[in-house]
Amino acid sequence: MNESHNDNLTPKEQYDLKKKKKDQTKGKEQLKEKINATPKKIGKFILYILITVGIVGGIGWFVSLVPNLPPTSMQNHSEDSPPAHIVTERIPDSIQRHMLEHADGGTRQGDFPGIIIQYNCDDYECEPDLVQKLTALVEEYPKNVYLAPNNYDGKIILTRLGKREVLDSFDAQIIRDFIE
Repeated sequence: MNESHNDNLTPKEQYDLKKKKKDQTKGKEQLKEKINATPKKIGKFILYILITVGIVGGIGWFVSLVPNLPPTSMQNHSEDSPPAHIVTERIPDSIQRHMLEHADGGTRQGDFPGIIIQYNCDDYECEPDLVQKLTALVEEYPKNVYLAPNNYDGKIILTRLGKREVLDSFDAQIIRDFIE
């Protein structure tokens, strides 16, 4: 606005006009400050995201180092039993814990703790007759010895209460010693 136009205004109107101009100038300066600060905020946000992804990734990597193995304790077991002693389906962990406790779900005198022999031919290269060899061996023992496939980190895993052994290949004598 020009000066001659301001002369026609009352002092209050002139004050209000100056205040309005000052507020506009201040608003523009604040907007410039926000615009200038935006890259810093974005940078911090990206840094926080990268740190978070790094931490989560690190935890995931660390967890992947821990092998996935079958249980050796009875804790959190179910009272269910597998449909047979030689099965072609994986036995859930809770049922494995029950089998480790006792064979056939019995607790009578003379029941033997369960022994579970598991094989993983999905993730490991197995000889063509591995399952047949394991089946024949398990059939030599009472019904407290179980055979099942698994998805654990081991080609052949022998499990009994409080003990586990992982084999890279079939060894009948090691398996017999473990069972007996």
